Amino acid sequence: MSKIALGEMTWKEVAAAIEGGARVVVIPVASTEQHGPHLPLLTDTLMVESIALTVAERAGGVLVAPVIPYGTSDNHIDFPGTASLRLDTLRALLVDVGRTLAHHGFDVIVLLNGHGGNFQALGAAAYELRQVTGKLVAAINWFAYIKDGYKAMESQYIWHADESETSLMLYLHPDHVRMDRAVNEAPRPIPFFEFTHEALLTSKMDLGLPRTKAVVDSGTFGDARLGTAAKGQACVDEAVNALVKVLRDLHSKGAEISRRFNPD
Repeated sequence: MSKIALGEMTWKEVAAAIEGGARVVVIPVASTEQHGPHLPLLTDTLMVESIALTVAERAGGVLVAPVIPYGTSDNHIDFPGTASLRLDTLRALLVDVGRTLAHHGFDVIVLLNGHGGNFQALGAAAYELRQVTGKLVAAINWFAYIKDGYKAMESQYIWHADESETSLMLYLHPDHVRMDRAVNEAPRPIPFFEFTHEALLTSKMDLGLPRTKAVVDSGTFGDARLGTAAKGQACVDEAVNALVKVLRDLHSKGAEISRRFNPD
């Protein structure tokens, strides 16, 4: 399959790709929000798009829809440039994009998330898409597949505009990083809240996301100055290798999985 970016294809090319076995479509979704004084507003968007295209190319039988560059980001609203969708707006947007793509013959819809604030909206959208399309719908947070890569981080905080995101951007999009502006700022403590990757994904109590300006002044959590491209590559390689297997399994076993989740 010569092309994987759906937005760059003609309708005839899309039809031929589906006929030729492209059974999975990935819809990347991220955010437009502050990422400290050294990273661009589109940090999450640039990263999830790169990951989606890399994984799809290696997995085979997968097309990637144009990335949705807006998410739920009200916690960052005090920083100029941040744009945020209401949860229901993002849910409805994902459902509309997903249901129309499903109409063309894709068997599996993957909502590939690149922003921690989108969890609830993606879960709700995936649930609704399953009901209205009868298709197999997977909601995936790409950064959840990083584990060992984070062990190389030196700062105690793995959260936002931090050492890890700086490292990822230094590897994926170095031209967009201003390391001369990177800072080190420890977030002010909040009861019941930890600014770590593990806490984000496994917290036993959901309090939502704190208003960023209430805990940091710069928008950076931890020491962004410690970011390196090598650390970023280790994280990307780990996530990509895992996600390639996930997409291959969804492609090859999608019909079987769908029957078990949607029995007639």
